[in-house]
Amino acid sequence: MHSFRRAPVLVPVLGLAGLLAAYHNQHSKAPATEISSKSSPNFSTFPPLSGLTFPSPHLSTASCEGWGSRKSTKRIFKYSADDDYPYFSKYHQSLMRKHLTNEVYTKLLPLRTSNGYTINDVIACGTTCGYSLPRSMGCMAGDYESYSLFAPFFSPIIKEYHDFSPKSRHTTDLNPGHLKSVKDLDPNSEYVLSTRIRVARSIRGLPFPAASSRAARRKVESLARTCTETLKGDLEGMYMPLNDMDNDVNDDLIQRHICFDNPDEWSITARLGQDWPDARGVYINCQDLDETPDFVVWVNEEDHLRIMCLRKGGDIFAVFEKLVRGVNAMERQMKEQGFQFLHDDHLGYVVGCPTNLGTGMRASMHVKLIKLAKLPGFIQMCNRMGLDVRGKHGEKDTRQSGIFDISNRHRLGFSEVELIQLMIDGVGFLIKLEKRLEAGEEVDLEKEYNKV
Repeated sequence: MHSFRRAPVLVPVLGLAGLLAAYHNQHSKAPATEISSKSSPNFSTFPPLSGLTFPSPHLSTASCEGWGSRKSTKRIFKYSADDDYPYFSKYHQSLMRKHLTNEVYTKLLPLRTSNGYTINDVIACGTTCGYSLPRSMGCMAGDYESYSLFAPFFSPIIKEYHDFSPKSRHTTDLNPGHLKSVKDLDPNSEYVLSTRIRVARSIRGLPFPAASSRAARRKVESLARTCTETLKGDLEGMYMPLNDMDNDVNDDLIQRHICFDNPDEWSITARLGQDWPDARGVYINCQDLDETPDFVVWVNEEDHLRIMCLRKGGDIFAVFEKLVRGVNAMERQMKEQGFQFLHDDHLGYVVGCPTNLGTGMRASMHVKLIKLAKLPGFIQMCNRMGLDVRGKHGEKDTRQSGIFDISNRHRLGFSEVELIQLMIDGVGFLIKLEKRLEAGEEVDLEKEYNKV
């Protein structure tokens, strides 16, 4: 069954606090700091930790458009850019490392956005190596302004990752009627087990989660609750704040892939775990937790909003149609509240992670391709077709079960309709090859790809 997201091994905040307390005890003459479930360390008394960056104290009050804006964009430094340039090991292989030259870092180090976000905040999630290696991108924008203020850093990354030039314009098309083919790829669900589409959205005028203050984060949640309360028909349901969930309910929703994961090492270094779980929540289009929703909204996880629709089988048109209805209904209500989703002509829908710029969309199917996947060059052929291939449990799943999560590889420079049509055509082609192999035919992937 196609899942919303797999729950990883969690990193308890208490464990991190205990680690810092141990460090403090070794470097301070003060009495040992006791860490318990009822107390937490005073981080202001800790000596500096080399190589570990904590959120700026300004971020709790810095925002924009009435949310505590700071006008200054310059800072005074005690150390030179050469002294402050990050250390990179052989395990740091992200685009951030590639494009953060000493020259770029020196130029951007004195700058900060009106939300107080700096280049060190941008790269924080890509400079820390722990039990998991840095992700391929290695950076996170804190607000809309980040992409312009730190353009000498972001623009080359966007160009390389998306093959999208600074002068290009993104096209948005959320009309399901523009799809050329709308038939169910696999009516009997022999090969396509489930279909899921999710889109990421930011709210114009508010800092992204990585730079959000408590007030701004709570404003996002308030807007989300207002927007979802007006959903009717097959979209109607209930909003569940994480603050109101007990551990058993939260764990159950994570295991069922209805709720997002609690913070792990990466999300903590990316500033996404601040004040967790305050102002985070999940909307589902059902009233009973024993039911399985097919329309879900995540609030204040990696993005302000992640809106998604999922169903069993391969009817991607039905999934897309329902998702668009939900997104449009929420956007109409958002505008009535004086806000709107953040979109521009160049970057499309603008969000924190550069990988999701443009459509902010990931359309995926769980497809059973037991024989095809054994052929040399299977994944490479899919990539050339504009498709990403993962294990059925997500990007960290390396097991070869024969069931794969296949999704659109591109986000920026292609419309939503173009990417979903590519999914329909690509998955249909893969199923045909699988059927031929089941019938005993020989298949040469290079020759078959050249015929497409």
